[in-house]
Amino acid sequence: MPATTNKKTKRGTGKNRPAGRSSKKRLRLALFSDSSKLSRSLSSSHGPSETVELTRFDPSNFTKADWVGEPYDAIVVEQGKAAKNVNGLVRWLRKTNPSVPLIALGPPLNGREPDARSIYALHLSEVPGKGVLRSLVRDAQRHLEATRKATELSRRLRETSRRLQVLGDIVSTANSILEPRRVLKVIMSQIQELIPSEAWSILLVDEESGDLTFEMALGEKGAADLTTTRIKMGEGVAGWVAQTGEPTIVNDVKNDTRFQHRFDELTRFQTRAILCAPLTSRGRIIGVVEIMNRASGNRFTRRDMNLLLTMVEPAAIALENAILFQKTERLAVTDDLTKLYNSRYLNSFLEEGIRRASQEEGHLAVVFLDLDGFKDINDCHGHLCGSRSLFEVGTLIRGAVREEDVVSRYGGDEFVVVLPDTDGEGALAVAERIRRALVSHTFLEEFGLEARLSASFGVSVYPDHGENPQDLMQKADQAMYSVKEHGKDAVCLAL
Repeated sequence: MPATTNKKTKRGTGKNRPAGRSSKKRLRLALFSDSSKLSRSLSSSHGPSETVELTRFDPSNFTKADWVGEPYDAIVVEQGKAAKNVNGLVRWLRKTNPSVPLIALGPPLNGREPDARSIYALHLSEVPGKGVLRSLVRDAQRHLEATRKATELSRRLRETSRRLQVLGDIVSTANSILEPRRVLKVIMSQIQELIPSEAWSILLVDEESGDLTFEMALGEKGAADLTTTRIKMGEGVAGWVAQTGEPTIVNDVKNDTRFQHRFDELTRFQTRAILCAPLTSRGRIIGVVEIMNRASGNRFTRRDMNLLLTMVEPAAIALENAILFQKTERLAVTDDLTKLYNSRYLNSFLEEGIRRASQEEGHLAVVFLDLDGFKDINDCHGHLCGSRSLFEVGTLIRGAVREEDVVSRYGGDEFVVVLPDTDGEGALAVAERIRRALVSHTFLEEFGLEARLSASFGVSVYPDHGENPQDLMQKADQAMYSVKEHGKDAVCLAL
C-alpha cells in the first residue's frame, strides 16, 4: 500500500471562477522513498499557481499489487542509502509505465551513478526550489519522448538496414542461380529469418491449366503429399490471393470462409494464421507465397506484410528468370512435337549414364523401338493425324517407365528409352510393358478415329553389349530390325 498521500489544494475565490473548481494546475507525482520528510519537501516545492498531488511508496515493502497505475505526470525514485536495491523496481516501473518519465532524486550511492541510470529521464541531486518542479517534470517528459523517438528511429534504421541486406542477398544470390528450386530455397530461407514461422509453402501457376501447384513446402507434416495437389483459382486463401492479386492476413482461419480445411487434413498440420502474398513478375502473377503460424505464436502484423511484400517483388523476378532459363534449356533438348527429349540430350545422358554405371560396376539398358504401320496413318489420315499419333505414343511410353528413365524421340517414328541401373531381364520387362500399352491403346479418338499401332523393340545392356553409346545404340537397333524381319510387334534382346 502507498505509505502516504499528500495533497496540497486551495479553493479558488475569484468572482469568475466556477464553484468547486481550482484554477491551479495539478502535478501528480509518485515518490518511491522511505522518507516522509522528503515527501513533505517535494510536496511543498510547487509554485504559487500549481498544486502537487504526491503518493509515496516505501521501496522496502513495496509489492506490485500496490501499484494502481494512476495517470502520474512523473515517477520520482530516491537515490542513496534508502535505495540500495531499487534497480529491479526501477526497471519494472519503466516497463509498466512507458509513457511516464522516471526522475532520480538525491545524490548517487557512494558517489556513483545507479546501474539503472540510463532508464531515468532526469537526475536531480536535491529537491528543486519552489516554482521549478513543473518545469523540470516537463523537461523529463520531453527527454522521455525524445528518447522514445530516438529508440524507435534506431529500431527502424536497424530494421531497414537488415531488410536491405536481405534484399541484396535475395537479388544477388537468386540472380546468380538459374535453377528454380534453388532460387525458392534462397528466397524462403531469407523470409524465414525475418518472419519466423511454423510452416510455409510456395505455389506456382501452371501455365496450361491455370491451377496453383505446390512447388515447395516446409514445416508441414506430410508436406510431400502436397506436390500432387492442385488448387483452383479462387480456391482457399492462396487461390483468392492468386486470383485477386491482393495480399492478405488471416489471423484466425476459423473465422475466414476462404480457408480450406482439406489441406490440414492432408498434412496433419493445424493452421491457425496465414500471411499470404502474390508472386508478381513483370505485371503477371506467377504464384503465391504462404506463411503459416508465426513461430512466436503472435499474430501476423501489417509490418510483417510490408516486409514480405518488399522481399517477394525482387524474388518473383529472380524466380521467373530461373524458370525462363530452364524453359530455354529444356527447349534446346526437347522434341517440339512429342515434348520428349531429343537425340542431342539422349547422347549426353547416355554418356553420363555409362560413366556412372562403370564407376558403380552396375548396368544400364537401352530400348530402341520403331513403330509398325505408322506410314499407313500418314497416308490414310494425313500428317496432322500422324503427328498426333506420335505425341500419344510419347505419352504412353512416358507413363510406362520410371521418373529417372529418359525417353527420347530419336527421329521419325523411332524412340529410345534409357534405363539406368537396369539389367537385361529388367529392360525386357519394361519393353514388354510399353509394347502392351501401345497395342491396347486406341489412337486418334479426339479426331473421331480408331487407329491402332504397334512397335518392334530391340534391347541392349551395358556392359554386355557395348561400353560406349554408339555400340549400345547399334546393338539395340540390330535387335529391333530382327523383330521387324520376324513379324513385328515383339521384343528382342541383342546378341
